[in-house]
Amino acid sequence: MGVNNSPNSASGEYNLFSKWTGKKSKYKYRLIDYKNKQDKKDFLLSDTKCNLEILPQGIMITGNFKEKESIIPVLKDEIESLTLIRGKEVIDTFYMSPMYIMSKLGIPNRVSRHLQVYPSEYKIAETRIHIKCEEYQLTLITSGSRHSKILRNLKRFGFDTNLKLVEKPRLNLLQYRRALDL
Repeated sequence: MGVNNSPNSASGEYNLFSKWTGKKSKYKYRLIDYKNKQDKKDFLLSDTKCNLEILPQGIMITGNFKEKESIIPVLKDEIESLTLIRGKEVIDTFYMSPMYIMSKLGIPNRVSRHLQVYPSEYKIAETRIHIKCEEYQLTLITSGSRHSKILRNLKRFGFDTNLKLVEKPRLNLLQYRRALDL
């Protein structure tokens, strides 16, 4: 099922991405849960850094999983359900910060967040991806800011038929502060 191309990046060998580009890849995802129908739960695959590639034929997860397997292919036809969970968005700006002013002018948070002064002004919790197939289940996490890119790629390649979107509520502390001032 896998290809033996990337046992361990520390040993000097490269994975598929680095084979094509000549660079070592930076892992952007973490496989936190892998359940197989035969093995029930594979502890060797849990909490492993990996990358996720969305293709027209399916989803490919590459990483340093086992000695002989570095790719987990998930064909589009095998996917029973695909759940994308966006983390909670927290906005905690201070009076007269650039982000606060942009928000008051009606500019969306996805634009005004680039003008934050402190990293604590705008946070998005981690994005979770649950892939359920007949034989196995996968759960991946990544940065909350990657949610829109993942969603766009899933829709572009036609995964929206079995895609379920879950968005956690937003927490805008500016509204709570105004209520306390009254």
